[in-house]
Amino acid sequence: MSKPPKSIKMKSVPSLSPEVQDAFAHFLERNPPKQFSRNLRNALLEVVTCQHGDYPVYLNAFLLSMEMFFEVLDIAEDEQMHNT
Repeated sequence: MSKPPKSIKMKSVPSLSPEVQDAFAHFLERNPPKQFSRNLRNALLEVVTCQHGDYPVYLNAFLLSMEMFFEVLDIAEDEQMHNT
């Protein structure tokens, strides 16, 4: 006979102060999460690709592939939003 799975205890999530909640709400009002996420991701890729280090050939190819993949994800996400 197998034992029943142990119950997983969830750690309590620390609550945010009203000031922090207000700061997040203010930030999200001025910076739409989808746009901010895309810009953050693109900026990170740009910084990494613009570094003038001696990267292995595979890393340069990988970064280019990642950039292209993110563009495909953006197109798919936008298309899905328009179709729903």
